[in-house]
Amino acid sequence: MQIQFLGTGDAFCSGGRYQTCFLVKIPEYQFLIDCGATSMMALNALGIDSNLIEGIVISHFHGDHFGGLPFLLLDANFTKNRKQPLTISGPPGISGRVVELMEMMYPKSMKKLSFTINFMEYSPSKTLNMGPVKIESFPVVHVPESLPHGLRVSADDRVFSFSGDTGWTDNLNKISDSADLFICECNFFSTSSPSHLDYQTIMNEKQNFNCKRIILNHLGGEMLENLSEVELECSYDGLVVEV
Repeated sequence: MQIQFLGTGDAFCSGGRYQTCFLVKIPEYQFLIDCGATSMMALNALGIDSNLIEGIVISHFHGDHFGGLPFLLLDANFTKNRKQPLTISGPPGISGRVVELMEMMYPKSMKKLSFTINFMEYSPSKTLNMGPVKIESFPVVHVPESLPHGLRVSADDRVFSFSGDTGWTDNLNKISDSADLFICECNFFSTSSPSHLDYQTIMNEKQNFNCKRIILNHLGGEMLENLSEVELECSYDGLVVEV
């Protein structure tokens, strides 16, 4: 399993970083985890053909995590002449949220798409199969209206987990358990927030993370200003990791 970090910044693109988006590749399938508003720019900057993307998994309904979908879908339709179906999975209501977003940004554009979108809802009570990939979801602590979830993605005997946007929750121990890679959001260095993690909290809890590797992501300005004090591995736009 290969994971490429297309966007590693916060909602405000601190440090010039793109918003959250990861490209996950296994031999028989390619998909995105999240699709922030800057994701189309990140794909183009890295020379990635979006037509090769077969699925997209959304962690929650905030613009820096799913606001890039209209641009990706319209680019696929009008620039890439996409014909193959695309699967989009996310929290309950994913279909309605995407349709609403498309209608607000580009009215009536959903009806013009030349390809089929298959929507799939995940829930903590079941494992979702998206092609050859298994997805488990866990509620996390963020803005409730955004339906925030952490994710465990399994394929080819490898497990990649992602905290999503969250303050501290014991569910992070479940999300990271036995993962080959755990991507953990770290918006702040020392500022405490109920809806985002900070580096000091992660360091205090890291002994409870039963994972082989942890990489910090969603880095805000405060984190970027203190990178020289950070012991844990941090992501950057374009980073490629083999799991």
